[in-house]
Amino acid sequence: MSKAFGPDSLVFRSDRPWPNPRLRVGTIIGHATPTSVRMWLRTGGPGRFTLLLYDCGEAVGSAELRASLRARLGVVPISAEETGGVLRLSRSVAFEVRDYATDTTHVLDISELDPDTRYGYALHSEADGGRVILGHNRLRSFRTPPGEEERRPFQIALFSCHMPYRVSGLFRKRTEVGEVDTWDFLAATLRRHEADVDVVIAGGDQCYTDGVATLDIWKLLNRSMRREADRLLPDESSMRSWYRDIYRGYWGFEGVRRVFDSYPTYMIWDDHEIGDGWGSHYLADGGPDDGLARILPDLAERGLTRDDGRRLLRRMFRAGCQVYREYQHGHNPPTADGVWDYSFRRGGAAFYVLDGRGHRNIEREDYRILGEPQFRRFEAWADALDPEETPFLFVVSAVPVLHAKTALVDADLRFPLRQAGLGDDLRDSWEHELHDAERGALMHVLFRAARRGFRPCILSGDVHVSAVFSIDDDDGGRVWQLTSSAVTYHMSRALGWVLRLGAADDGTTEEGHKFRRLALYTGTSYALVEVDPGSGEAWFKLYGRQTIEEPAWEPGGQRVPLSHSVAKIRLF
Repeated sequence: MSKAFGPDSLVFRSDRPWPNPRLRVGTIIGHATPTSVRMWLRTGGPGRFTLLLYDCGEAVGSAELRASLRARLGVVPISAEETGGVLRLSRSVAFEVRDYATDTTHVLDISELDPDTRYGYALHSEADGGRVILGHNRLRSFRTPPGEEERRPFQIALFSCHMPYRVSGLFRKRTEVGEVDTWDFLAATLRRHEADVDVVIAGGDQCYTDGVATLDIWKLLNRSMRREADRLLPDESSMRSWYRDIYRGYWGFEGVRRVFDSYPTYMIWDDHEIGDGWGSHYLADGGPDDGLARILPDLAERGLTRDDGRRLLRRMFRAGCQVYREYQHGHNPPTADGVWDYSFRRGGAAFYVLDGRGHRNIEREDYRILGEPQFRRFEAWADALDPEETPFLFVVSAVPVLHAKTALVDADLRFPLRQAGLGDDLRDSWEHELHDAERGALMHVLFRAARRGFRPCILSGDVHVSAVFSIDDDDGGRVWQLTSSAVTYHMSRALGWVLRLGAADDGTTEEGHKFRRLALYTGTSYALVEVDPGSGEAWFKLYGRQTIEEPAWEPGGQRVPLSHSVAKIRLF
């Protein structure tokens, strides 16, 4: 084994039970402006590469020419110059990936683009005499947003919680792919609206480090943690290989790639990109809800101390942070090291994406979710906005600010819920009493913005239930909360009913704000938010899996799954 990889690395493992092809080469269209784009690429290996941008007008969109391009780009070998001759080349960007230090991921900042223009792209590799490794089998393209001064209507796509796997068999050791059709439906919906989809929000849990037992890297940690001489293992390089393996597996589906590589996609993590309930476990001592014992139940059996366990958790977090930057945060708007929250604007709307995981700590005295420095950044950003320039204000919080019934959330230390291991899940919630002050401060900022003339909306995921809430204060201010979850997740009908019953209906928050739920959906889903800065209107459209029965008089009639809007609500 190479010295560059730890003794517990997955780099050379071929026995991981992935039931689908893993991502090898791919792209993500990240942060975009009218004249620039951040493009994420995974090349699959070191080497010299050239990204080729070409004119993707109506002619290129014709079926005949697309077929011709695919045929000609598939010729091996073909030089970058020849490839540029086949395409109506507008730009080429050469770069080099020298090693596997970032798992062959690379981010290009491409500037001097034209507003509201569709660009095709292909990735050329110099290896093997020269070949196109992306954009030959399926033509890739993206569109830059229009200029900010245009203020034309646009749409925001929202989804969260991608967990498509299940286990089966006598000993539950066989990993299977469940239903992933929702990704195909999402890609099809975005294609129908591609002329005005300017923003895609991936709202958290884009992969699950702990989704099913056969792929769970936290179970892998429990099996492999040990002390050899004076070394505590596994080391951090091995842990990084675990996280990378998770991303490559979860993002290997064609439907996922069709969304990521075609539309400006903004991402934020939640707990499962690190570990279930991250930041909501009590780790300092045993206590009534010993988080360390739940995460690492084999510590004592393996002759390790609680201090050893906390060291291993810190290593896992550092590894998770690096790989999150490699796969998700690197194509978001740039931030300082260790800062995962960010903001951007789009056509009359201002967006702030809150980081609810990178600095979450339930054992802190206050601001346990965001941390006070992040909250102050958000507050200063909101106060500096001008409602004439950006009348719509969208705040992304992976975990909904309002969702569950308060009596349930505050029961985290009751014996049955502790035994079921639900304490951290309940403390994850913004409604938990430990977060009262921080939640109140957040809502104060949003209602202050509403009184200044903004139209504020919270965009969220996490809870595996899609819902719409309106929240009102006594001064006539209104804040909307829109939740879309999950895009893929396998739950029983019984669990769906439990999640449905746990969702609040209407009432008054601890701060005295009146709320009302206008929609609730427990199936797999995604959403579009239609924004019209000119008229000041916005609509929320939730898409879920529907079935329709073909007419009985037709032989072989069957129920056909479709993606259809299951809710449409006017927000403003």
